[in-house]
Amino acid sequence: MNILLTLNRNYLDVALVMLFSLKENNGEEKFNIYILSKDIDASDFEPLSSDELAFTIIKPDLDLNKALTTRRYPEEMYYRLFAFSFLPRYIDKILYLDPDIIINGRLRALYDVNIDNNYVAGCTHINKVLTRINSKRLRTEKCKAYLNTGVLLMNLSQIRKDFTKERIEKSILENRSRLLLPDQDVMAILFKDRIVTIDSLKYNLSDRIFTLTRLRGMHNLTLDHVRKNTVIIHYCGKNKPWKDGYHGVLGQFYEYYKNRFEQTRKNDKR
Repeated sequence: MNILLTLNRNYLDVALVMLFSLKENNGEEKFNIYILSKDIDASDFEPLSSDELAFTIIKPDLDLNKALTTRRYPEEMYYRLFAFSFLPRYIDKILYLDPDIIINGRLRALYDVNIDNNYVAGCTHINKVLTRINSKRLRTEKCKAYLNTGVLLMNLSQIRKDFTKERIEKSILENRSRLLLPDQDVMAILFKDRIVTIDSLKYNLSDRIFTLTRLRGMHNLTLDHVRKNTVIIHYCGKNKPWKDGYHGVLGQFYEYYKNRFEQTRKNDKR
């Protein structure tokens, strides 16, 4: 199974916990982990090296100095959009994962989702009204769904057929003034209706979605249900359990795997 991460050193510790949780819950799988980063090396992942996890570090040759970036949204967020041009051409699909998530179950069913000739499969965190507002803001009336880009099954072979690195660079720069969530906005502009939506309660659950779902009475969502059924928990936005001021109930999953990872490292050093 092919897994993609794009990050800088600020998120390395969080990424290690995420990958540990992936390994813990997918013991029967072997993963090829591709890291797109300018400041991370293979040695950074030595604590997780095993027969199940094989790491490849790729230093992307990109000039994004004029792209919209902030401290919260560094240039690494754009790298996933260019993955098709940096990854080996024999890889036809890959599962992109943000580092700020926990893998709470098996990924095989997600990885085997039928994308057909679409570009990506992912989850949306917004309703139809906000989707229409985003479509008008971005001038993408044909956009099928506005995806949260933290979890994406990417159809690399189809993206390679229809896009070039130059075309994506051009879109990032041309739309700079209207971007709010830069990589998500650019993906909506480029991929439009060639998107497959998947269940956010199962594959991209955040504290916000957990709370809203319970308040609306749309689903009998409990922590026990999450523990048994949710595959991916995503600490998106500013509310993160490793930061001061965290408010939420899903942080316990991060703390569990963080403690397990730290204990495993201590045992390995003995």
